[in-house]
Amino acid sequence: MNLFGFSKPRSDKDFVRDLCRKMNQEARQIDRQIHAIQREEAKVKQAIKAAAAKGQMDACKVLAKEIVQSRKAVTRMYQSKAHIGSICMYMKNQASSATMVNSVQRSTDAVKSMQYLVNLPECAAAMRELSREMTKAGIIEEVIEDTLESVLPEVDEDELQEEVDKVLNEIVVGTLSRAPAAATHSLESKEEAATAENDKDAAQVEADLEAMRARLEALRD
Repeated sequence: MNLFGFSKPRSDKDFVRDLCRKMNQEARQIDRQIHAIQREEAKVKQAIKAAAAKGQMDACKVLAKEIVQSRKAVTRMYQSKAHIGSICMYMKNQASSATMVNSVQRSTDAVKSMQYLVNLPECAAAMRELSREMTKAGIIEEVIEDTLESVLPEVDEDELQEEVDKVLNEIVVGTLSRAPAAATHSLESKEEAATAENDKDAAQVEADLEAMRARLEALRD
């Protein structure tokens, strides 16, 4: 019987190395998601500035909320990478220990880290498969999956609005003061044309909003 109490042709170190390789692949995938979200955020910032310059504050608030949610997702992704690194380091240390006697099974930290990972939408599928491999090999006890609500913090609307305001202040400082005056200040002879143009702009803004929200939602999932 080997260190993990499970008979298999390869050594414990090889087995752990293979698991860590798979987990590191998932970490690189998380990195790609983070970079994609950050690239999309740069586009959303430009859209907010453009909307603010036109005085379209409703559009600014919608996009700012998307940025807040995306930044929270990125924070979760960085936490996921930290958990992955922690699990790999623990397994490597234990696999190289000659005195290990099922100590990995009793590691509440390893189980908690894996439990965190299998419940996050960003990496749940891959981590559930790895969790099954680790459980089968006796590295950890079976991970109990929580509901998503128990893993992700409950949204506080007041706190969310405060974060949205911070994002708007961060992005549109100085832009609002240069926003165009209301349509009532337009010349009488241009009111009809201005109204038509505003309607066209509003429709385009709404279409752009939906497209950006869809892209960010896809990247966060």
